[in-house]
Amino acid sequence: MDHTLRDHQFPINSRSLHALFLEKGKRFGQFSLIVLAFTALMSSGCQTGQLAGSKIPVPSSTLDKSRFENVRFQSLDEFEPQESKKSITPSIYSDIERPKNAKQSTNDNQANKVAAVVVTGNKFIPTPVLLRDISTRKGRYFDPDKLRQDVDTLWSHPQISRVRGPYLKHTDEGIIVTIDVVERNAITEIRFIGNRGLTDRSLKKAINLTDGAPLDIQEIKMAKKKLEDFYKKKGYPKTQIEIIEGNEKGDTNVVFVIHEDEQQKIWKVNFEGNSIASDARLRTQINSKPGILKLIGGSVEREKIEQDITRLLTYYRSLGFFNARIGREISESNDGRWLTLNFIIDEGPRYTIRNVSFVGNKSYASKDLLEMLELKPITKGSTPKFNVATMNRDVVSLQDLYGSMGFVHSRVTAEPRFLEEPGVLDIVYIIEEGKQYVVGDINIHFEGGSVTKRSVVLSKLTLAPGQLIDAREIKKSEQLLGRSQIFANGQNGPRPSIVVRPSTTEQLDRIADKAPSNYQR
Repeated sequence: MDHTLRDHQFPINSRSLHALFLEKGKRFGQFSLIVLAFTALMSSGCQTGQLAGSKIPVPSSTLDKSRFENVRFQSLDEFEPQESKKSITPSIYSDIERPKNAKQSTNDNQANKVAAVVVTGNKFIPTPVLLRDISTRKGRYFDPDKLRQDVDTLWSHPQISRVRGPYLKHTDEGIIVTIDVVERNAITEIRFIGNRGLTDRSLKKAINLTDGAPLDIQEIKMAKKKLEDFYKKKGYPKTQIEIIEGNEKGDTNVVFVIHEDEQQKIWKVNFEGNSIASDARLRTQINSKPGILKLIGGSVEREKIEQDITRLLTYYRSLGFFNARIGREISESNDGRWLTLNFIIDEGPRYTIRNVSFVGNKSYASKDLLEMLELKPITKGSTPKFNVATMNRDVVSLQDLYGSMGFVHSRVTAEPRFLEEPGVLDIVYIIEEGKQYVVGDINIHFEGGSVTKRSVVLSKLTLAPGQLIDAREIKKSEQLLGRSQIFANGQNGPRPSIVVRPSTTEQLDRIADKAPSNYQR
């Protein structure tokens, strides 16, 4: 092996390869200069004359090549190590040489395979995690190109600051690949200095850094930007952040110095364009409030203001203003401490109800259900306006109706359906009746405390076996038992467990005889 290469048995990477070839090129250049100097010296004897008064020879017009018959020129290829001709790997990969007396493997294919991949130096990153990201694996044929790619992959790992190797050892069982990694320093502590308005806990949550995580200088710089943005959202637009520790190699602590300015506060909240709702009513819908006597409250949070716009839109749509639009304007006082918040409202048209229909109702006629509702379709002399709260009350009324007649698993939902005609919609109530149930066995469970006679408990119930179940009565009975002193734990005591079963045909016939005229089975 060339002695020069023996002195450079360093782990391979892109930087080391580049340096190696630079050095070889430099030495080749030096050799070329020697050859050129020798050529010039030899050519001095082939000159045809000299300048008057000078000892400097005049070069001949033709080159005498016979002078160089015994001169041997070396090519760049001859500077390559002999081991690079091997089929397995160049010698610069290896820090452990094959013993001179080592026997050749009886299986050449096995000698060209990877016997093992060893990772050293990792303390925090599990070895299987690192091996998962590389393609060089035990049992595969050794590929120097893939190994170079694997080294680059490890270099790019966010928790690794340096990769040393790979180091190769040739054995009869194959090639043992060893890669030494240097992990980034772990964060010992994260500190904030100078924060008065915001807590350490909230700041730490904003930057998403944790103790024990690898210290990444780029991530620390990003954390600084996150802190600045967080302060702006909380009403500190001029706050500046400084990193005094954690931005240099070797740091283990992360320290942010925070130069807080005074928090901006809301002086006044105005509404423009509202006609259906008063300013006072709209203020109840938002969380951004003016300060009291310039001392209490009034903090500015940009996220909260944007959420307030959503709340106002929800409120207007609940009243039937589905095309409402809301914007906001913020103006500062001369000193920048106080803000005036203006909500600009474009209400648009209020939707009316053209038609109300029912789907899935079998036990009750649609006309009977319609009579129960507050929201009704347009009639002569009546133009009902859509209102979400009223519609939800109608849903509860329908649910209670079915629940009172034994349909304990019934489900009622309302769907506003918009039409091509602007400002008009239909409401469709979808009803899933399910089966009717009667009261079966009533089982009272006593868990802990004294045992109360069953008859005393049953006297508190408004239900009896064989009766058509009324879901409202079930809730009422549970509340009565919960508030009573029958159970040892009072309101925190166990609730009665009422077992229901589907009604028989005989029971339904008997119940139908006593049902209201609008009841249909």
